[in-house]
Amino acid sequence: MLIERDDRVINACEIIFYSDQFVVDKTYYHKLLSRQGMLVERISPKMSVQQTLISAYGLKKNEYSSIFTQVITLDDLLTE
Repeated sequence: MLIERDDRVINACEIIFYSDQFVVDKTYYHKLLSRQGMLVERISPKMSVQQTLISAYGLKKNEYSSIFTQVITLDDLLTE
């Protein structure tokens, strides 16, 4: 899902259902970089892209997890 914001940022959202914290491996990391590259080629140079993960249980930190600038969990969506 892509969300274009008024502040010239596009959130490229990955929505994952996983029964535990999501783990980004090297293959998935490169897949995200490729998608981001294709998107950057098609948008205005004045815009930036941020990778956002939407996942029930969040993200497990490792050497590839920094690809996501934002992580949204079920708790974030269900709290007031």
